[in-house]
Amino acid sequence: MRRIVTRPVSLTRFYALQRGLTKFQLLAAIAVIAVIAIVAVPRLMTAVNHAHNPEVVTAEQELGEIDKALQLYKQDTGAYPTTEQGLLALIVKPTRAPIPKDWKTGGYIDRLPRDPWGHPYQYRLSGEGDAFDVFSFGAHGPDEGDDNPGVIRSKH
Repeated sequence: MRRIVTRPVSLTRFYALQRGLTKFQLLAAIAVIAVIAIVAVPRLMTAVNHAHNPEVVTAEQELGEIDKALQLYKQDTGAYPTTEQGLLALIVKPTRAPIPKDWKTGGYIDRLPRDPWGHPYQYRLSGEGDAFDVFSFGAHGPDEGDDNPGVIRSKH
């Protein structure tokens, strides 16, 4: 019977086949993963908390309804209500200038809801009059201002 004789593998070739990451490469990889985690985890946590908070979901739905009503208002009247006229212009025909000519009888929304925290929704028209900002101060309320991370804005 024939025997198959295998050559012994040299130790240098064995170590070359078994070689892995050097300590420096391992530390560099861990550092990159840590930086990604530091940047991504807070954003991910905010998104998850935001999506699973029923008050935030309710506020976003109501802001969407107000947004649609504002779009209909502009379609009929040719412009958004001014900041002074506010969201009330969606329910009652404005008496402040500019008074819209083709305002829809009955209004554009049944009622102006309050946000889930009991505060009225806020409305601002841009200086050019071509864009608006509708938002809720969120759980922090108006004391924190409109630039804090808890503010919920319409997505128009």
